[in-house]
Amino acid sequence: MSAKPKTIDGLMRHMRNNNNLEINGSKQKGQLRNIGYFHGYKGYNFYLDNSHKLNFTDFEELHSLYEFDTELKALFYKHVMYSETAIKNRVLEIVMQDSGYDLDNIFNKSLTYYKMFQPGSSQYNKKLKNTTRLRKDIYEMIHNHCNSKPYIYHYIHNDRPVPIYAVFELFTLGNLVFFTRCMNNSLVISTLIDLNLYHSSFNQSIDISGDIIDELKGLRNAIAHNGVLYDCRFKTSTTSNRLENYIKIHMGINNVKFNKIIDYLILVILICSGLSYSKTELRKIVRHFENYLNELRNNCTQSVYDRINGAHARPKLKELKIFIDNLA
Repeated sequence: MSAKPKTIDGLMRHMRNNNNLEINGSKQKGQLRNIGYFHGYKGYNFYLDNSHKLNFTDFEELHSLYEFDTELKALFYKHVMYSETAIKNRVLEIVMQDSGYDLDNIFNKSLTYYKMFQPGSSQYNKKLKNTTRLRKDIYEMIHNHCNSKPYIYHYIHNDRPVPIYAVFELFTLGNLVFFTRCMNNSLVISTLIDLNLYHSSFNQSIDISGDIIDELKGLRNAIAHNGVLYDCRFKTSTTSNRLENYIKIHMGINNVKFNKIIDYLILVILICSGLSYSKTELRKIVRHFENYLNELRNNCTQSVYDRINGAHARPKLKELKIFIDNLA
């Protein structure tokens, strides 16, 4: 027989008696009900994983961290979603200008990164395998959505090939990362130039565009699915040294390893600065972020604040403001 679930009063009593967390009164009871015991209390009571407890002694402190996280989601949401749509459409436009709408033409002309390498070499075989996997993934998408998506069904029903712009409506950022890593060198450079992300020092590092989109992907998915942001637990892959060096040279900001939330603010500003955001708009985003940092600092202990933001948050904010000031 399953155990009877605790009431909200029982959960509060459990938090006081077994976790040494001060929580009392109707206000905090309402806050706990709103954020949820499992989503809120359990989700925000540690840093990265359950073995790294934040050791809160007052529920108000935990709730302040939850509020900080919620404010970050609201701040980032608009700009991340805008960036996703803009990047997808820019890549799509450049590919169609190069190869047209037809998927076979695009694979024969645009998605030819593997041809940079000697046929038969390990790199050639690896990149060719990536391209054939991309082709398989795209046709599986078309097959899986031939009835559920009208913009796919229309072409199938009329015995017409599905064009690349319809396929792009199915693309996630993960698909887009893989797509850009299969594009030939000239198209990747064209994309970086179009997005105002090109830097001559990385002329041969065509994976920069994929690196940037890959980092944006984790943040985007966490926001869209109401995941936790503050400790970057949404991050699923290792950041390349290439991207860290790119940000250092392109933006003048050091130690951007995407292990602190400030680093994702830097990423958002980097992308938005290339999408014609004004300096005023960019400064406003940074100012809101800084205000949220200050609110958190006022409502939690120094040790919790330092664990979350690290020693480099303030220097990075200063360097980020200089980057914005120096934009053309």
